[in-house]
Order: sequence, then structure tokens, then C-alpha cells
Amino acid sequence: MINNSGHQHKNHHLFDPKNIQRLESEERKTQQDPQKIIKLFSLDASDIVADLGCGTGYFTIPISSIVNKVYGSDIQQEMLDYLTQKIQKQNITNIELLLSKDVNQIPLQSESVTALLSVMTLHEFQDKNQMIKEIYRVLKPGGKAMVIDFKKEATVPGPPVSIRVSQQQAIDLFTKEKMNLGDSQDLKSHYLLVFQK
Repeated sequence: MINNSGHQHKNHHLFDPKNIQRLESEERKTQQDPQKIIKLFSLDASDIVADLGCGTGYFTIPISSIVNKVYGSDIQQEMLDYLTQKIQKQNITNIELLLSKDVNQIPLQSESVTALLSVMTLHEFQDKNQMIKEIYRVLKPGGKAMVIDFKKEATVPGPPVSIRVSQQQAIDLFTKEKMNLGDSQDLKSHYLLVFQK
């Protein structure tokens, strides 16, 4: 994939947009029911949410019906183009899409969101420590980050086990950056962790 500066991303584990339908399959709904997961995040109408690696809007769209505003960011323009069409068809007005031009930065102002969602992105971060610093930076004081990723074991189709981040590794990465672990849930093939700034 080429980013705006013309450089190729060295990350070979990016999701291939050719498989876009897999992100919205019935199989995914059994693994990750968006409504159930969003309830665990305890969002309300005053929240401003960032959906990191928003993809096809699997979480972005349902969250938009609850909160004040959602920023959907992705490093793949194809994903944002696909999601733009869905947003327009559904006449949703409180989602803003952002192309992330730097894989180690979130294209948002400091302390601009009350909640952040990172679904299936932790294993893709090239510089995990830097990205968690970025998550901390964009969250308002008291803001929450919900992290969902693959367990580090051979489960459903997904990235190679070698690049997956275990639940304990994820906890260590976030708590090292002064984020406190709140809730944690087991989602069959994935784990769900909620951290607070």
C-alpha cells in the first residue's frame, strides 16, 4: 500500500481490502457482536469517540447512533471510500473520517476524545509503544480505550500467531504508559480490555 508521501508501508500484515466482505460477515458477528461489545464500553450521548483502524465501519456506524461524534481513522483509503458510501446511504452526519498518513500517529488533536476503540489493530502497530503514547495523548483525562485483539494462539482465521499480542503483553504495554486496566472480557478467539487514562 502506498501512503500519501509515496512511500510503501512496510507492514505486510495490513488487512487486504479485497477481503472487505469478511469484515462484515455473519461469522464475525458470532465472534464479535458489535451491539454487545459497545454496551460493555458504557458510552453515552456526550462522548466523542475515535475508532482506530475503522475499516468498513463495523463499530463506527453503530457507535454513531449513541454518541455525539465519531472519528473513524484508517491508513487505507480504500476502507475509508467504502465506509463513506455506507455513511452517505444511511444519512449519518456525526462521523468524520480521517486518513492516517503516518502509521505511528493518530491524526487527532491532543485530548480531543473521551473514548477510543482499537479493534484488531494492536497486532498491526509497527511501533506499539509509540502508538499507545498516541492513544494516551488523544484521550481526555479520564478517557477510556477499549482494545480488542486476537488471542496469541491458533484460533479463527487471522494474522500469524507470531505477530499476535497476548492479553498479558497488551496489559503490560498500556499500564507502562500510565493507563489503568478497568474491565477485561473473554470473547472466544479474542480478548477485550478497557483502559483508563
